[in-house]
Formats: sequence, C-alpha cells, structure tokens
Amino acid sequence: NILIDEDFSYDAIKQEMQYEPILKHEFTEEWQNWIETNVAAGHDKNGIFKILLNHGYSYDAISDEMQFEPTLPVDKLVDPRKGNAKTLAASGTTVFGNPLSKDKLFVPNAVALDSDILTLYNLENFLNPDECEYVIEAIKTELRPSELTSYEPDSTFRTSKTCDLGNLQDPIIDNIDHRICRLLGIDPSYSEPIQGQYYEVGQEFKPHTDFFEEQEIASDGNVMGQRTYTVMVYLNSVQEGGVTSFPKVATEFSPTQGMAVIWSNLNSDGSPNINSLHHGQPVLKGYKAIITKWFRSKSRLENAPPMLSRTDNDFIPNYTEMGFEKARLPAALFKKLQNFYHDNASLHTDEVVQGDFIINTDKKETKASILVDLPTELRDEIHDSLKSMMEKWCGKSLMPTFVYGIRVYKRGSILKSHQDRLETHIISAIINVDQQIDKDWPLSIDDNYYRNHEVILKPGEIIFYESGRLSHGRPTPLDGDSFANIFCHFKPVDYVPKNVINTS
Repeated sequence: NILIDEDFSYDAIKQEMQYEPILKHEFTEEWQNWIETNVAAGHDKNGIFKILLNHGYSYDAISDEMQFEPTLPVDKLVDPRKGNAKTLAASGTTVFGNPLSKDKLFVPNAVALDSDILTLYNLENFLNPDECEYVIEAIKTELRPSELTSYEPDSTFRTSKTCDLGNLQDPIIDNIDHRICRLLGIDPSYSEPIQGQYYEVGQEFKPHTDFFEEQEIASDGNVMGQRTYTVMVYLNSVQEGGVTSFPKVATEFSPTQGMAVIWSNLNSDGSPNINSLHHGQPVLKGYKAIITKWFRSKSRLENAPPMLSRTDNDFIPNYTEMGFEKARLPAALFKKLQNFYHDNASLHTDEVVQGDFIINTDKKETKASILVDLPTELRDEIHDSLKSMMEKWCGKSLMPTFVYGIRVYKRGSILKSHQDRLETHIISAIINVDQQIDKDWPLSIDDNYYRNHEVILKPGEIIFYESGRLSHGRPTPLDGDSFANIFCHFKPVDYVPKNVINTS
C-alpha cells in the first residue's frame, strides 16, 4: 500500500517484491457507505475503482459492488487524489473529494500544519483560564481508569484516568461541547460525548491512532461509523513533560492552557490515516488535564442532518482576536444624531424587515420596530467619522457600504440571532442614539471562539463588531418604551465573498 501511494504500479511492486498480496473480496459497511456516498456525489467511477484497487480489493469484488466496469484498461486508471488538479480537470477527470476531505474542514483562527499527509491544526486560547479551571475540577469528581478500544497486552500502554464529562449534565460543560462542534462546523449528532483525561506524573498514552481498526468497526463503529476528527484541548500548562507528539509528521505540542489541537484520523478518501499516529508522552512534573472529543462519519439520528453545518458567512475571515469591542462615539456627532432623532422621531415609518427576525412579544404592541430615515449628508458623516476608528480596530482599509436609518425597537421586541449580509456587512458598528427603558437591553453576541457575551450599550456608546461572521441578536424582550440605534457597515477593500470553502 505504501508503494502504491507513492505511485508505483501494482505489477512493478509485485515483480520487485516477488510477492502477490492477498486481495480482499468482501467490503466492510464503512467502505460500502464510502462507495455509495461518492457515486451519489457524481465522482468519477473510474477514479473510485482505482482507489479501491489501491486498497487491496479484487477487481471482481469492486465490479460486483459498484455494478460497474471501468471504461479504461486497469493500467490507465488514475487515482484522482494524485497529480495536478488543473491537469486532471483539463483532461475531463473529476478531481476526487468527499465529506471528510481536508479542504472541507475550516477552523477559524487556527494554524494549519503544512503537510500533504495529515490535516492538523492548533488553536490557542480556545478556552479561557476560568473555563479550563472549571473543567479540571469537574474532571476530578468522577475519574475512572482510561480504556482502550481493543485488547492490548502492555498494561502500561494507557495509564491516564478518564471522566465522562458528557454524563455530568453540567450546562457550562455542555456549552463547551457545543462550541467544539461549532469550531469544526460539524453537526453535534456526528460526535461522541465529550470526555476529560487526567495524567499524573509518569502516566502516558503510548503511540496510537484514534480511528477504529478493521476488526473494531463491527463493535465500535456499527452505529456511527468511523472516527473522522479528534479535538483535544489542554486545560493546564504542564510543568514538565506531557508533550503530544505526531512522529509521522515530526510535530509536537507542549501542553498550553486553553490550546486546542484538531486533526483528521482519515485520508481524503475516507480510509484510516496512519500518519495521525500520536503519543501522549509521560508527565514528568505536575499533572496534565485535557478534553477529548471525537467525531464520526455517521449521525446518531435516524433522519440525519448534513455533517458539515457551515454557512457561507462562517468563511468570512476574522480580522480581530475577539470579534468585537466597545467604544464611545465622538461627542459632537452623538449630540447631532440625538438632536436629529428628537426633532424627527414623529416622522417615522413602519419598518418592514425580511426574514421575520424582528418580532414583538408584547400583545399590546402592534409594531416591533419603526424607522426614522437619515439624510444622505448625515449618513456620510457617520461613515467618515467612524472609518479611521474602525480601521485602527480591525487593521484593514475599509470601504463604506451602508448606513441604516435610526431603528427604534418598541416594548416587547426581540431581535433573533443572525449573521449579517455576506456581501457588504463585514465590519460594522451599532450606535446607541437614545433609549427609554426600564431595564438594560443586552446585545447577545458570539466572539471568534464561539463564547457568547451580553453587551450593554448606553446612549453615546458604540460597538464595533465583525457582523458578517458573528451571530448576534437581542433575544430578551425589550423592557421599555423604545430603544433607538443606528447600524453602520463597512467591508475591507480587499474582501471578496467566498461562496466556497477555503482553508488558506
């Protein structure tokens, strides 16, 4: 198999080794699903046939399973994962891909390993110190010896302890679990419950892989299939030792509190990737606590949703670490806007917003929001005044795109969580112009690490935020008569909406 992956022909390998490999004639359920998925996706059947040959299946077995005879001689078949994609496309060959392909995985903020043989990312500060300490204490409450998926005669192969965090029914831990799914953009039904591991001095997990071996699939993968991705989060910075090494790609990570390490356990064709071999080296001083979460190739749900749950907005680049920041509007501009609002509030029109994402929960109110229009010169002044402030914040040259009028929410209104327009609303600001409220009305907004925050804006205060990327809204009904704000939108001058996944 190694020689085939290096592009040597089957016959050349057989002649050089003087060896006839034992061909496989029966397909596992995992490979049957793989074939069905890729045929249904319209991928080149000749290419699929070649990949199966390369993985040791007999010609007749493949033909029977696929109900297909190659249209080319066997020695002319091309593995679509090899060669130059442009050359293959020019020759009419479909470039092979599938839901587990590494160009389908997008991890915002993460650093990708430069490797052709392993998809591997690391992301600093995914969890903050308070979150890490909380989970460590939770792990300590219910520890048991860590297990292996199959028998291992070496009793020292895995010596850590495990806590089934998913069984604790803790809302903070459940939220972290959900955030890990959002980080990878994979529906939670394709994941195993979150776990925690605890290593004391001398404890380790010797070199191993996370995918199920062929003999394990029947028992461990019969419902949800093969393990696709692993996410590991360090909960403490280990005093000494505890390094996680990936020897096949000469890469290692020293445990750093809050850092997530993400990798694919499979090759781009869905087969197990031995290059994902990793070693949790012995702790030499202190202890090591981690979160582990595995994803699978099948959903646990009967009516399975798509595995990848990203929207186009999720692929907008992030330009700041957190994604938002509070500031104050220049005093002169705030005074001008407030005076304009008070002078023209009676000239409002009813606001009609597509998508029904502003609704009113107060039965006494007939409107959710009204709109006070702004003259062109005042819109331009808002853009001109905020442009330099927001460029300094996000580090990009910005192009003004849109200034909305003064939206006035009425008592009982809620703003459903949403992402803004993919084309134009990329770097934005909300200005609190005026409020007549009985209770603060928070903006609920996610940061770039999928933590949710509640931000209070007083009149004259402003929030800069990455509006196209980050989900935001006001899910709590407004307790007050009115809340007036202005939306101001920009986009970086080099921004181009990406409607396809891009890992660069």
